[in-house]
Amino acid sequence: MLAFALHIRIKPEYEPEALRTLSDIERSSRADAGCLGFTWFRDQNEPDRFLLIEQWESQQHLDAHLSKVLPVWEPFTPALAEEPRSVPLRPVVEN
Repeated sequence: MLAFALHIRIKPEYEPEALRTLSDIERSSRADAGCLGFTWFRDQNEPDRFLLIEQWESQQHLDAHLSKVLPVWEPFTPALAEEPRSVPLRPVVEN
């Protein structure tokens, strides 16, 4: 299993577009083959900050997902206030 946390911060004027785009990406990603989990979270104290937690069965599933989501993500990048930060995660208990 592959898991990642993606941290982003958006420019305040892009809030409506961010909520729409991130929701659309979440809905479509959950239907992708090999998706074990895909949820965007919004920071309650800093509403311009978002966190994605995603889990994939394999690198092949992740690669297929990325090829599908990049055309949606790239036009959204002007809404970002800083570079996204991706952190690979590993379960504490391996199955």
